Amino acid sequence: MDRYNPPRRNGNSKKNEVVITGGRTQRIDFEKDVNKTTILPAGASVGRRGRGAGWYCEACNETYKDSLSWLDHLNSTQHLRKTRTVIIEKRATLEEVKERMEYWRRQLLEPEKGSEEYSLKERVERYHQELEAKKLRRKQKKVNKEKNSPRLVGENTELAAIMGISSFGSTNL
Repeated sequence: MDRYNPPRRNGNSKKNEVVITGGRTQRIDFEKDVNKTTILPAGASVGRRGRGAGWYCEACNETYKDSLSWLDHLNSTQHLRKTRTVIIEKRATLEEVKERMEYWRRQLLEPEKGSEEYSLKERVERYHQELEAKKLRRKQKKVNKEKNSPRLVGENTELAAIMGISSFGSTNL
């Protein structure tokens, strides 16, 4: 019997059977039907009732277009009533809470193996180095452009210099 779909009412299960569960122990697989093809009736895309494109709940006969609304539906009182599921919250003991807090404290203090420790100073320093390298590249490019640009040659050079003309290129400087 699947937790998300009610037991079939064929002689094997009782009509008033109640399923008692706690919190989820496994993850919900939203990607299980990715890249699968399903043939739907012509009017299937209209409204939530009935089978259509998206996540379909057999218990409630409803289709949901996105995973967030599907998850909200799985936790809704309507779905829990239809599947005859009662969720009982187990209260954590003081010892369990302390143990969990200690676990998360250790996780925060110890960086994951193979990953760099987060350091803002190093990141800012690296950023400034990259900016300097970028400025240097721009400067080199400008110098190379000036070296390779055509100059006036011959007798007209003096005349052009007197007139204030350096080249006959574009007006963008």
